[in-house]
Amino acid sequence: MAFTYDLSTDLGMTRLLIGDTTENSGPKPDGTNLSDAEITALYTREGNDVGRTAAACCEVLARFWARAADIQVGPRREDLSQVAERWAQQAKELRAQYGGGATTFSVGWDRTDGYEAEAEAESEYLTETVYIKL
Repeated sequence: MAFTYDLSTDLGMTRLLIGDTTENSGPKPDGTNLSDAEITALYTREGNDVGRTAAACCEVLARFWARAADIQVGPRREDLSQVAERWAQQAKELRAQYGGGATTFSVGWDRTDGYEAEAEAESEYLTETVYIKL
């Protein structure tokens, strides 16, 4: 897994926003970094936007950390599930700042059967727009 950190690139700026700036000391539960390939795939999916990519990285990290269990050995306790919550909160804040995430779109259709004339004359739904959240 390649790791590069160069602030003159969008990849480097994404790493800066999520705090993944030191090789072999990354934000994943096992201490590794997000790979360049992982960040680049999210960058493409998020429309080549650094802020939205950072939010997507935080969402992925929240999912990684959600699988980590809380640990207690004697008096020492580590609440690793709270790490997932913090990544999710960071993602939410970045989404609020940079946008992205769930998308909505409208769907239209034409009725083409033997009853379309009657349906058009009687329908109260002709001018309504239906939104579907993805």
